[in-house]
Order: sequence, then structure tokens, then C-alpha cells
Amino acid sequence: MAESNNKWLHFLLVMVVLVLIGMYFHEQIIGSVAYAVEKGVREADKEHLAKVEAISQAFRLVAKQVKPTVVHITTTAKPPERRGRRPQIDPKQLPEPFREFFEEFQDPRLLPQRPREGTGSGVVIDAEAGYVITNNHVVSDVEEGQGRIDVRLPDGRKVKADVVGRDDKTDLALLRIHADKLHAITIGDSDAMEVGDWVLAIGSPFGLDQTVTQGIISAKGRSHLLEIPYEDLIQTDAAINPGNSGGPLVNMRGEMIGINTAIATNSLTRGYMGVGFAIPSKTIKEILSSLKEGKEIVRGYLGVRIVSLDAYGPGFGKTFGLDHDEGVLVEDVFEDTPAAKAGLKMDDVILSYNDKRTTEATQLTMMVTKTPPGTKIDLKVWRDRKEITIPVTIEKQPRDFFAWGGRRGEDDESEAEDGESGPAEIATIGIAVEVLSEELAKQYGWDEDYDQVKDSLVVTEVDPIGEAQAQGLRPGNLIVSVQGEAVKTVAALKQALSEEALAEGVRLRAKTTAGYRTFFLQVQK
Repeated sequence: MAESNNKWLHFLLVMVVLVLIGMYFHEQIIGSVAYAVEKGVREADKEHLAKVEAISQAFRLVAKQVKPTVVHITTTAKPPERRGRRPQIDPKQLPEPFREFFEEFQDPRLLPQRPREGTGSGVVIDAEAGYVITNNHVVSDVEEGQGRIDVRLPDGRKVKADVVGRDDKTDLALLRIHADKLHAITIGDSDAMEVGDWVLAIGSPFGLDQTVTQGIISAKGRSHLLEIPYEDLIQTDAAINPGNSGGPLVNMRGEMIGINTAIATNSLTRGYMGVGFAIPSKTIKEILSSLKEGKEIVRGYLGVRIVSLDAYGPGFGKTFGLDHDEGVLVEDVFEDTPAAKAGLKMDDVILSYNDKRTTEATQLTMMVTKTPPGTKIDLKVWRDRKEITIPVTIEKQPRDFFAWGGRRGEDDESEAEDGESGPAEIATIGIAVEVLSEELAKQYGWDEDYDQVKDSLVVTEVDPIGEAQAQGLRPGNLIVSVQGEAVKTVAALKQALSEEALAEGVRLRAKTTAGYRTFFLQVQK
């Protein structure tokens, strides 16, 4: 019996030893396998990092290619003429006790004025001729013989520049410098760029020369952002700050596809917030020859204020009897213009321009401006629920057209019925209206035009959470028409803005102190 127990003990001992040996080698094997796996992962990571390094190298090569073409611009302009009429007295000529007092309280208009100084960026586009392109607003303070423009080259040389040509409507200016050993950038194709493409911005933000930032194309065709009529801007998140204006936005081939011109910011930071804008290179190409020759940029024009039909949201086209929202709405027609002479009217929807479909206001604007003055074109227009063709002869655009303060087309206002006075609430859209009196005209800025707009319905209150507020209707606006029908009374306005009509969507036209505007109001029951 004892011998049998010894055998079992011996067997168990052997098994324990074998298990311990197995565990030891198992750990060694597992450890070796884990090490091999980790090593393989690290080798794979190295390959991925090499690809990332290749991207970094691409940025480096583009920057190295472009930086020698980018210049720093400084402007010095004479101060504005003094308007003070009192004779200036030199405090040094006064007795000592009076000098400090006089200097403290002297009319600031009579104090010595400093010259206006500015900075920006530019890029060489022709090394042989010495042409530099920049923003017009960078050099706009400098008039001929009234200041100077200095350009600092990448190698540190400083040379004087002259303005060859400028165009305030595209915010572009062409300068010329006289220097050797210049490097010129290649102008690329902005139309070929797509949203998501990598870009670099180069310039002198805050005076820091040769600064390079990286981003992507965020959007194309941005408009109604700057105080220039022809925008069609490229939006990018590449960092752009004060001083970058006039510098190039380039693609990954080192080609200039835009000129950095502006940023969207707030009043607190006044700096980069991830939204910058550049003038596309196609705009530069279109006017470059005229800029080189110092010629006026000749553009065609119609003489209308327009807006894209789809800007008002889905269903707006139905208010005109259209089954789509494609087209360009005529919001206003200016007097004595090609559009007025041809018979174009407010509320017309332009469907095509010389058989080319018009879907966006910016697109139509560009087509018109590129049409030589004197050219006869056909507009297909939707009016009174049917399509008509209107022939128009394009004329040369007056230089001050966009700042023109001439009278608009005939007003649509009609006299209100007698006996209606005091504010009336239009609860369906959240406004109160009242017949325009002389007192209200003064309050809302209509006193000079009172004879033309008296007895109109004026918006006096707007509910801050109502549909009217959301769509932009404001106190002081004059209600002109609803669905193209003139509104004469409060009762007519209430009927036109019924719950049933608003459920389908209603087109309301109002007159503001800046001109006519169209609003699309829609309230679900």
C-alpha cells in the first residue's frame, strides 16, 4: 500500500514539474510572439510615418517654391487736409506759464498730422516687367503724387513701386517695381480647385514677412461678404490675418489660385477665426491685360438689383407659379438703365441669359459684366405665371453704378383707405403696422420722401421670435405688395397673410431706406 502511494506521489511530482516547465516555456513563447508582433507594428508605423513625412516634404517644397515671389508692401500717404479755420499758434512763442495749458487745450485739428501708413503683401507675377499684384485696398490711400509705396523683397532689398492700374470693383491693383533677380509665381486655375484641396497662404501678417500657413479650400463662390460688387470668393481655413492682404493663396503645385483679401472675424479678436477669403485667379486673368495698360475696366450692366431665387428657401418659386426654385429674382429696377428701357420689372424671374440658364445671382452678374457694351441679348423671364422673352441692349456700366443714389423705379405704394389709424397687429407673422404719418416718417427716415410714400403701411413693431423677424423684416419697412398684389389697407394685408396662405408660403415686398426687398414668409399651422 505504501509502495502504491509512493508511485502516486512520484507521478504527481513529475506532473507538477512538467506543468511548471510548460508554463515557463509558454511565457517565453508568448513573449516572443508579442515581441514579434510589436516589432512588426512599429515597422509598419515607420512606413506610415514616412508617408506623413512625404506630405510634410510636399508642403516644404511648395513653400520653398513660392516664398521668393512674395513681397511686403508698405504705404505712406499724406494726411487729409485740415478743416480747422482758426490760425495755428506755436506754443513755443508763448510765455512759459501758458505753454502747457495751450498745448493741452489746442484744437486737435490744428496739431501736426501724421502721414497715413499701411502694410500688406503682394506677389510678383512677371519678373522681367517687375509686375506685382496686390489688393487695391492695400494701396488705395496712395493717390498719384500724394504718397509712396515701398516694396521689400524676400532678399531684404527695398524698392519703390508705382501703381500701373487698379480696379476697386474687384479689389485688385497692379504695381511695377524696378529690380533685377526677381522670381515670378505661376498663375494657376482657380476653377480647377475643389472643396477639400490643400492650399497654402503666404504673406506678412502683422508685418511678419514670409509667413506660411496651411489649410484647405472650405467653399467656393462666396459672395455678398465684402464692399465690392464682384466677389465669387474662395473660402479657406488657412490662417489669414491683417497684413496678409494681397498675398497669394497657392495649390500644392505652387501655383497661385487666389489673392488673400479678407477674413471673417468679430470686433473683439479682429484676427483669424478659421474663415478667410481670396479673390480667385480667374478674376485676375480676366482684367490683367487692362491693368497692365492702365485702362479703365469696361463692363456691361443691366441696372437691376437681383437675388438668387433659392436664397429664400424651398418653395419660394411656388409663389410665382414655378415648380422649382431656380432662377434670379429682380428685386429692383433702376431708372434710365438698360433693364428699365427694355421693360424689365420688379418680381420678374430671370430664367436664362442668351439661352444660358441662370440659377444664381452671382452667375448672372458675371455673365452681364463680361458682355461687351452694345451687345443685344435675350432674357427669358417668368412674369405673371408665364415665360416671356425680353430683348435687352447691354450698356457700359457707369463707374459709380453701385454707389449710385439715383431714384429707383416707380413705387408700388397705393393710398390706404380713409379712416384707418393707429397700430394694427398682424399676429400671423408677428408684426404691427400703421399708416405712415409725418411723425412716423421722421422717426423712420422717410421724411424727405414723405410725399411719395405717405399713406403707406409702415412696420412699427416686430415680434423678436416671429416669422417676420426671422426673415429680416424690420420696423420702418414699408409694406408694398403681397404675392405681387399691391396692399392698400390693413384688412387687405391681414387677408393676404392668412394662416392658409402662410402655410403655403407668401412673397412679401417691402421698401427700405436702401431700396426694395423681397421676403419669403412661411408659417406651418
